[in-house]
Amino acid sequence: MRRLLSLMGAVLLLASCQSVSSSRAGSALPSEGQPLILGAKHSLRSNILEEERGYRLYLPPGYETSSERYPVLYLLDGDAHFHHSTGIVQFLAGNSHIPQMIVVGVSNTNRTRDLTPPTRGDTRMPGIGSPQSVAQALPTAGGADRFLRFLVEELAPHIEARYRTQPYRILVGHSFGGLFALHALMNRPESFHAYIAISPSLWWNNGELVAGAVKSLERLPEQERFLYMSMGNEGDDMLKPIQQLAASLEQARLARLAWRYSFLENDHHGSTPHRTLYDGLEALFEDQRVSPALAREGNLAQVEANYARLSKRLGFEVRPSEDLVNAMGYYLLRDGKVEPALTVFRRNVELHADSANVHDSLGEALEAAGQLDAALASYQRALELGIKADKVHPAYQQSLERVLHKLAATPKPAAAPVQTSGDSAP
Repeated sequence: MRRLLSLMGAVLLLASCQSVSSSRAGSALPSEGQPLILGAKHSLRSNILEEERGYRLYLPPGYETSSERYPVLYLLDGDAHFHHSTGIVQFLAGNSHIPQMIVVGVSNTNRTRDLTPPTRGDTRMPGIGSPQSVAQALPTAGGADRFLRFLVEELAPHIEARYRTQPYRILVGHSFGGLFALHALMNRPESFHAYIAISPSLWWNNGELVAGAVKSLERLPEQERFLYMSMGNEGDDMLKPIQQLAASLEQARLARLAWRYSFLENDHHGSTPHRTLYDGLEALFEDQRVSPALAREGNLAQVEANYARLSKRLGFEVRPSEDLVNAMGYYLLRDGKVEPALTVFRRNVELHADSANVHDSLGEALEAAGQLDAALASYQRALELGIKADKVHPAYQQSLERVLHKLAATPKPAAAPVQTSGDSAP
């Protein structure tokens, strides 16, 4: 009776799923196509800056239907770099090189004011062919400390109160934004956990930031900070200060700072952001990458040990991605190692219980092991979650139909003879 009820439930669920699919087909968008959503625009009233500040927000795929928490990447010059940066994040996360994350692209109102430290009167503008000082050329400059207060005291708490975030913030800036990132690291290092400074304008204030870098960075918090710097082929005014900074950091060997510097010989000032963000995020999460050989082995224990080490370094839990663990399970299943595959797929259900796909994959392994009733339950769960998320993959229906047919064709075990009192032994 229990098995019959389970079969009836599966049939009803399948019928409901097909009904939902048909209704969607009838309400399809016109032939001009369906929009692709990259993010959303928002704004926040800043009391510190005394103005309305806009920002763009990217949420990871599946955010609405999961219970996961995510690190947050704060992207300066957000209007200019939001599109390509969210593409990098989605691509790297989709290939299990970094965790999924939220991206906040901070829009500008007065870029020079917000991204530059207070000016020194004798600082000259490089490369303009005149002795004009920064104060004369950029009269609104010098508001970096106030803008940093906005990011730390207003924007970050605003994001963290409204979205599921991990206690891990990444700051990314280009040019003046790179200068700002380094200024923040050296003056308020607790503000962010990782800093990516792209083509930073370290000539500012005659290289003052470079000269005081080591002394400033000796005051880092206990938890390790990460710095990734880059520079293109941009001339001596830009190149010499960052080379000097890299040399100073190399000599100092600061205990609580992990850092990298990359010279991009074939890039210019405008082309460094895309490549640097890609390389910088990979470097930050380098322990997360799993070699193809390890994935093919299906050695989940080793993978989880790597992730545990990364989690300890970052200060928040980073778990193997659903796609990575699924791939490991299928490698094992393909090689006929059904029991190890079941272990891997079951672990994926523990890690990503809200995903329809992990239940469908576990169902395949259970089906391969001949555990048809358990496979049916997994396929049912996959369909339920798919309907809930409005993402019903055709494979979920096909899997359910296939196991229903197998169960229907399976001979029922013969009923045991019922003994009466007259048949009992004396």
